[in-house]
Amino acid sequence: MMGETILPPKEALQLISGSRLTKAQKLLASSLVTQARSFKYTFPGKTESLLILDVIHFLNHKVNTRLIDAIGEELAQVVTPFSPDVILTAPSSGNIPAISTSLHMDDMPDVIYAPKGIPITMQKVFQAQSHSYTHGKTVDLTVSQEVLSEGERVAICDDFLDTGKTALDLINIVNQAQAVPVVFFFVIEKPYAGRERLIEAGIPAENIISLIKIAEMREGAIKIAGFSEWFELARK
Repeated sequence: MMGETILPPKEALQLISGSRLTKAQKLLASSLVTQARSFKYTFPGKTESLLILDVIHFLNHKVNTRLIDAIGEELAQVVTPFSPDVILTAPSSGNIPAISTSLHMDDMPDVIYAPKGIPITMQKVFQAQSHSYTHGKTVDLTVSQEVLSEGERVAICDDFLDTGKTALDLINIVNQAQAVPVVFFFVIEKPYAGRERLIEAGIPAENIISLIKIAEMREGAIKIAGFSEWFELARK
């Protein structure tokens, strides 16, 4: 990190507060600095380590309801012009931003989440294999054919855009239903080329939305797009 500016959490919060970020972006960036942590993890039997961003204190385990309400309000503004009939997401971390966004949309589209495996309540299903980044294993995402119809306009949502694999797997399900994916929206975009993979798959760049983008990430620090400084994370 020689020659780079690394701001401690207190200074990072001051810079975020005075920035031109929106209300939800400021709340989210501040939560990242004060409550997230980034660390390397190697799954048993693997040799390559993964750089993990832990947001369990405010986004996908314990949920900060004021933050998620602000996130949903702002995402709704940019998702609404695409006029989705339904929002499709992968459980369980995608459920909350999907529902919050829908609640702030005038049409309040229903949310479909794709459980892992086939519940006994489902008979005919659409299904796609998906690799879980944080669980280190492959799961089957499942949607009942009764809830996703041909021709429906589908918004795809998740908490993170990282490699883009989950979004592509959900596209697979949408295609099986002969529905139409119209927009992709995420809370946090990581620097793992997920956007590029979606564009390579034929998704227009303007149809890929993330509330905040992490430009670079390393153990104990992140750089948020729009800032030249690294932000030290308070949690270790």
